[in-house]
Amino acid sequence: MGRTYRETKGFLQSSQNWTKESIEAWQWKKLKTVIEHAYENVSGYRQLYSEQGVAPRDIRNWNDFKRLPFVTKEQLRDNLENFTASNIPRSKRLYRTTGGSTGIPFGFYLTQDNIERELAFLNSAWERVGWIPGSLSAVLRGAFIGSEKKLFDYDPFLRELKLSTYQLTEKTYSSYKERILRDRPSSLQAYPSAATILADMVIANDDVGKVSFDFLLLGSENLYDWQKERLRSAFPRARLFAWYGHAEQVLFAPMCESSEQFHLDPFYGVSEILNPERNEANHGESGELVGTALWNYAVPFIRYRTMDVATKGAFGCSGCRRNFQLLERIDGRLQEFILSSRGRYISMTQINMHSPVFDNVMQFQFHQRTAGEVTFNIVRGPHYSEKDSESIRRELSRKLGEDIKLDVVFVDQIPRTQNGKFRFLIQELPLRYGDRN
Repeated sequence: MGRTYRETKGFLQSSQNWTKESIEAWQWKKLKTVIEHAYENVSGYRQLYSEQGVAPRDIRNWNDFKRLPFVTKEQLRDNLENFTASNIPRSKRLYRTTGGSTGIPFGFYLTQDNIERELAFLNSAWERVGWIPGSLSAVLRGAFIGSEKKLFDYDPFLRELKLSTYQLTEKTYSSYKERILRDRPSSLQAYPSAATILADMVIANDDVGKVSFDFLLLGSENLYDWQKERLRSAFPRARLFAWYGHAEQVLFAPMCESSEQFHLDPFYGVSEILNPERNEANHGESGELVGTALWNYAVPFIRYRTMDVATKGAFGCSGCRRNFQLLERIDGRLQEFILSSRGRYISMTQINMHSPVFDNVMQFQFHQRTAGEVTFNIVRGPHYSEKDSESIRRELSRKLGEDIKLDVVFVDQIPRTQNGKFRFLIQELPLRYGDRN
């Protein structure tokens, strides 16, 4: 997996039981390095801080850190070159895109070190519940699309059996069952929504105890108590594990192996939970998650507004004894579905907009009133052209499939919800699955 992967895993193994004081001292040292790097090498931050009258020499303690202005997804997206470090060669930058949970497409840069380090954090968390590196995993997430004639793919490097989330229906279920029983993957990596659909099919077809896994590794969406109950009914011997994170690699909150509470990992990023008055939330109070990434030097994320909301829990876990901040609840990406004319449920997490074809889109939103038909509303950016429309139609049609008619509509604005977020999808159909229900 690479030297950065191995070194990060070693560090994480040795640091889990550090004292609060040791963790804060380590964080502060890393934080100062990131701020100084951004000021010296990122013109956007240098201008932003100069306008606020602050410089790295002024940041002497945690209260001073709160003087730094926030940055937003729109701000970084619209000025990406200015917020990209000049001392990171273009040959070392890896372009990544995300729509996140906000409906605002966003491109940014990482490096290969970030890719390796992210996998080290994730795998280290999985190993705490018994997952073994190199074991075969079934993957029911968004990357692999397939067709009714190609439901599966295999990655020999990661030892992942990729199952098409887009094609999982009652009609194709028997093929999924046959392949799982043949290959016997030890774990299922999945979106909670996709895992729940599979669980319902397992239960409906009386396959409990036949189609089974040792681990259910769930991320990228909210996980609800009713889903946990359904998943445990379908896969009674599986260990359930979930985590919160996002493509920008700013904050990471894996589930505790002892209590199923979520820990904000202090070695991944500096977290703030801010109430509407922009003050740190109290225990039991909800607020926006604001994060500072401690490892991305290509595009630093410093006091980055994620637009995700969490309820602050206690500090320190009585189960695992880590001195980490706990979260009682995380309101990240919703579970939203488009329904095809053939009855396929397509999660918006699958359509996650991780593609550069949306670079010239300012905002977007899907709207469905009729099964098999969906409208894609776009707020165009200043450089949007007909070529973008053609690329978007081609990309979305490939993901949605032939049993969904796509209509692209240009709009001036897309309204926010009451809590200030954008919805990926306005769904007017009474669906069996999804947050609407």
